Amino acid sequence: MKILLLNPNPVHLVNRLGKIYNRVWPPLELANCAALLEAEGHDVAIIDANALKMRMDDLIPRLAGFDKVFVSSSSLDRWQCPALDIEPFIHTARMVRSLTDEVFVLGVHGTLKPEEFLRLTGARAVVRGEPELTVSEICQGKPLRDIEGLAITDNGKTVMTPDRRPLDLDLLPKPAFHLLPMDKYFYEVLGPRFTLFEGSRGCASHCTFCLLKMYGQGIRRKSVAKLIEEVDDAIARFGLKTAYFIDLEFTVFPKQVMELCDHLIKKRHDFRWTCQTRFDLVDEPLLHKMRQAGCRLIHFGVEGGTDRLLDTVQKKITIREIKENIRLVRRAGIDTACFFMLGFPDADEREMDATIRLARQLNPTYALFHIVTPYPGTPLHEEMLSRDPEAFGGAMFPEACLRGENLTRLKKTIGRAYLRYYLRPRYLAERLSKGDFRALSGQVKLFLGYLS
Repeated sequence: MKILLLNPNPVHLVNRLGKIYNRVWPPLELANCAALLEAEGHDVAIIDANALKMRMDDLIPRLAGFDKVFVSSSSLDRWQCPALDIEPFIHTARMVRSLTDEVFVLGVHGTLKPEEFLRLTGARAVVRGEPELTVSEICQGKPLRDIEGLAITDNGKTVMTPDRRPLDLDLLPKPAFHLLPMDKYFYEVLGPRFTLFEGSRGCASHCTFCLLKMYGQGIRRKSVAKLIEEVDDAIARFGLKTAYFIDLEFTVFPKQVMELCDHLIKKRHDFRWTCQTRFDLVDEPLLHKMRQAGCRLIHFGVEGGTDRLLDTVQKKITIREIKENIRLVRRAGIDTACFFMLGFPDADEREMDATIRLARQLNPTYALFHIVTPYPGTPLHEEMLSRDPEAFGGAMFPEACLRGENLTRLKKTIGRAYLRYYLRPRYLAERLSKGDFRALSGQVKLFLGYLS
């Protein structure tokens, strides 16, 4: 069977709604699906229209001759924070549907709103949750009603098949990076020859704003041996120099991280990498080992600037812990990217100011200020609707907890937060003194894209 996996072009570098960056990163979930399908004997192609910057006119001629087409609304790196502007995806899915009946859609949006996305796209089915095993069974020719994790239309009614149980990550073959334009991927602050790796899936935390529907309950890890094999193979075959271990809490299994780092130190790859974790999941020995192994940047979600606010969103960490442990990261020689959220429903102007002040006090290498987005499927979204059933004015994917003039003011506050942070003489002097002009130029590009 000839199968196409399609990652649409989102059109804009920065989405107007929610100011989400559409980085040129590999769609790892499609590479996983492709690897499974190839192992089963299928002829598989991936078109990453985002990486190739393909216009619709360029895409259409390449869609002919496939038995089944799978279109993704959100690649794995966006499972937690998907784009709110769904029009480019809907337009692409409808266009594909006009060419073939065998269209299936994947991603967060259909998982959250399966009935709506069946109607909006005309797809044969919506794949709910992580897609790999579901895509495999569809291509094996099983009756759709017998496949877990689908939404289908039967006699004019939407039918949900049973939820799929979370997969064992060790059952996945190495991602089919050979089907992707690997020379196109980059991370502005690390450099080119870039990819994503996944050592675990899921999250052990329960923050009220966090969207975890794609991951299932709890957290699963890949064996260290398998992860090491994937890293070594990708570096050897594709000349990779940089990567992001895309786990939601990379250091939640510190022994696994230590084993991976020991291997990378021994191999002496020319390889720099980043990851995401929590400040209470790092310590000095672990950080120094990570730095030796090539870790140059860690992403941290700080979110709020007061202990009351952190308690409200069930962050389970204190401002004191954050301040203490960012010093450990800095002493280890690792850069930091910290995320701050403004616009929680119970936060007043003083708490938003406190969040911006905390960012300046912590002084991470990169500070990112985001509007709090009440994604469907999160406790925050449910809480907002319980207070007011019309809280979101009928929006399928609301941009914020606030509306009207309050939202306009919030956007201006976020713009000022960026200016107050990045135009400080202290910050500019520190960045220039490091002499890493590639990372700095990439940072400026993103900064201007956000403010535009």
